[in-house]
Amino acid sequence: MERVIQFLERHLLPVVEVIAQQRHLQALRDGVVSTVPLLLIGSFFLICAFPPISFLAMLVDPYVSDLLTVVNATFGIMGLVASFSIAYALASSYAIDSLSSGLLSVSAFILASPFTKEGHIDSGLMGSKGLFVAMIIGLLVVEVQRFMIKKNIIIKMPEGVPLSVGRSFAVLLPGVVILVSIFIINVMLARIGGGSISEVINRAVTAPLLHLGGTLPAVLIAVFAIQLLWFFGIHGQALVGTGVMAPIWLAFTQQNAVAKIAGEAVPNIICQQFIDAFILIGGSGTTLALAVLLFTTVKSNQLKALGKMSILPGFFNINEPITFGMPIVMNPIMMIPFIMAPLLCVITTFVFMASGIVDKPYVLAPWTTPAFVSGFLVTGDWKGAALQVLNFFIAGIIYYPFLKIWDENKMKEEQEQMNA
Repeated sequence: MERVIQFLERHLLPVVEVIAQQRHLQALRDGVVSTVPLLLIGSFFLICAFPPISFLAMLVDPYVSDLLTVVNATFGIMGLVASFSIAYALASSYAIDSLSSGLLSVSAFILASPFTKEGHIDSGLMGSKGLFVAMIIGLLVVEVQRFMIKKNIIIKMPEGVPLSVGRSFAVLLPGVVILVSIFIINVMLARIGGGSISEVINRAVTAPLLHLGGTLPAVLIAVFAIQLLWFFGIHGQALVGTGVMAPIWLAFTQQNAVAKIAGEAVPNIICQQFIDAFILIGGSGTTLALAVLLFTTVKSNQLKALGKMSILPGFFNINEPITFGMPIVMNPIMMIPFIMAPLLCVITTFVFMASGIVDKPYVLAPWTTPAFVSGFLVTGDWKGAALQVLNFFIAGIIYYPFLKIWDENKMKEEQEQMNA
């Protein structure tokens, strides 16, 4: 085990640190995450429109279409908002005019999308269907803008001109180059029957990524990576969960909400709620069960104190007191259950939802929503809460023998300190 850890420290961690600092990945992460507040608001109105209790459903039935307008104004513009926020985040990292980059990206994103036969913007492409198009457009717009600024291919206004006016003229040439280029490429693609830029990106990038990211093996690999990075003290959820997988999982979230609104079957098992509500119970590592065991079963004074301190944050899915206080970071004994528990919960949850025993999630709840409540909220099914209870006990069974070993070690340390 020691050799494995040394090997990973020497060869894996430097690569991970480089990836974590990569500005384009940071911009994608920050830009996509900025859409989450809108999705949470939309989810609240989605619950109101489709309450999981039949009496309430009858009560709100006359107002469903009104409530869904808010859902459409939040879930339905996920891609449009991301096109702005991704460009804004990347431009900020380059210290260039982030506001103009964001606005230019929105215009480019809309232009890259096919219009309706009547010449109107296709609102169906402004949500998750346009998310990956927004990601690519947002990054390209800023890179073109940065290149032209670096080569001094911009209009500079004389001193004394207000800053806002100067910014407007500075973005003029990059804006013309970007929009004209997209227009010409779109016309050429239309002439050869290739569709539009948006359709090409969706065929070449979006469809394969969604197909791959929605599979059980892909989720197991992602969760394994999250747990392994946490073992080395790196925030795996922020790097892998939010930084890499969030665009895919949030796209599935939006698809599920759209299907629910349309009265269709919810299509996706894997989505952001699958991870937040059913796997990260208590935080990365499914550690709520460990917090309860620390509070109720250990004999070491240090671990008893840790249990008292960590159980309340654990109910809100915050587990830093455990990961750094126990510690789990760089602890080979606790590494095994810390990785195994969430992986088994992934399999359990997937099986129960794939078999139809538990409904698939369609509402996004804040990640701090307490366990045994969030399962009911995101699925509208009481069996969602029951599945969380099952995952809680599975994690507890996995953690228990390893915790006993660690407890005995800590008791020996405390006894030696008392005898010294």
